[in-house]
Amino acid sequence: MKERYLKLLKEIYPNLSERDEKIFEEIMNDEGLGKCKPKFNLWGFLFGWFYLLYRHAYVEAVAVLIVSLMVGYFYLPGMVVVNSLIGGFCYYFLYLNKFSMDVDRCGGISYPDMECLRKKAKTSKWAVIIAIIMILVLIWPVVYAIITGHQLRTPDNPY
Repeated sequence: MKERYLKLLKEIYPNLSERDEKIFEEIMNDEGLGKCKPKFNLWGFLFGWFYLLYRHAYVEAVAVLIVSLMVGYFYLPGMVVVNSLIGGFCYYFLYLNKFSMDVDRCGGISYPDMECLRKKAKTSKWAVIIAIIMILVLIWPVVYAIITGHQLRTPDNPY
């Protein structure tokens, strides 16, 4: 089963680097799912959940975002650190599990629909753009207050 998944990975991603191919082979278990082995990915480290959105790994991106926000609730700088660490060291694990779900949705490992897999493997800039717009909309009151000098909290309303 592992060989079938590796063969599919090579067919779907013809430009897959030899380094990435070796890492996917190393962390893949016999069922084709990823084992949680920390392997570094620079783009995942730099962009965290944005990079997962770019690679169409929406569920995984939301999970990384939620974990980052939970850490950020207690320690704000920790949010960025956790986002980078999870994105950088768990990217291959998260993406391999996403690929396995895509294979299941596109006909299974025995008779996969290659066009469906190619469509799911494409990257998406729109998901990242929409996420950035949503973040800007959510932080706009703070940015506006900083620019204009207004205070969001007043002595009458400390919350």
